[in-house]
Amino acid sequence: MIEATAIRYFREVTRQGSIKRAAEVLQIAPSAISRQIQGLETELAVKLFERRARGISLTDAGELLYRYATDNRKRIDDIFTGAREFGSAQRGHVRIATVEGLLASFLASFTSDMARQYPGVTVSVTTVGSRVVADMVAHRDVDIGLVFGPAPRRDLFELARMRQALCLIVAPGHPFATRASCCLADLDGLKVILPNTSFGIRQEVERVAAQSKIRLKLCYETNSLAFARTIVAQTDVATFLPRDSAKPDLLAGRLVAVPLRDRRLAATRATLVQAVSQQATPACRIASELLVARMQASDTGAYRNK
Repeated sequence: MIEATAIRYFREVTRQGSIKRAAEVLQIAPSAISRQIQGLETELAVKLFERRARGISLTDAGELLYRYATDNRKRIDDIFTGAREFGSAQRGHVRIATVEGLLASFLASFTSDMARQYPGVTVSVTTVGSRVVADMVAHRDVDIGLVFGPAPRRDLFELARMRQALCLIVAPGHPFATRASCCLADLDGLKVILPNTSFGIRQEVERVAAQSKIRLKLCYETNSLAFARTIVAQTDVATFLPRDSAKPDLLAGRLVAVPLRDRRLAATRATLVQAVSQQATPACRIASELLVARMQASDTGAYRNK
């Protein structure tokens, strides 16, 4: 076994909250688990568990070892996945987390290209806010992620960047719809619908609003950019999105995008990130290279970390 038996038993006891339940899951005798746990405690010269009326709980040392055991299991899974895919670099599975704004246009065409060029590679896509994307990548719950703005964690590595300037998004009849451009200082008191605080868009807009000393009137908050676009198209509230995120509605005439002149909002970008400690599988490398190439081709503001 690559993973030590004692660590495997320890992890299961922690998950189940008792040696008895862990023994049932592992289908071995409780005494065998107890011996392995005692061996660990003897080797480390610390207590890993505290006995309580309703089971057992981890000591501080146990918490530290459990974090190691969980991380070690993920590393072993990555190794096995890579080994299985090694014989054929055009097979495997890639897990991607992304902010919603890149889903409809950018990632939809990417997944279509992947299916056509690499039919043996499957792709799963999870849509969440930038902060959650970053956490999922860092914890290796996914292989790569697309966040809005720079990588928000030090344990993430930026593979590529792509300009995604923010625009004011309004309905055609909105007073600002005929503007050639505007800045946030022009929007004091504007009624808006904003994504929740897990979204990079919200964070960037609020930073510039604070610097400009203006207050937006928050009428709605949502975790769905699609919902935000629908509300904007049907009411007099506005929102802030990259042009590509609202492209179908813009082409259909349901929404209008007004460029923002604020330097920070005009320079916002999407960033492709991977965990610093992540060992990329062949399938993940294929997907990453294709995404990097598409981000480079999207505009002149693209950047690649070599």
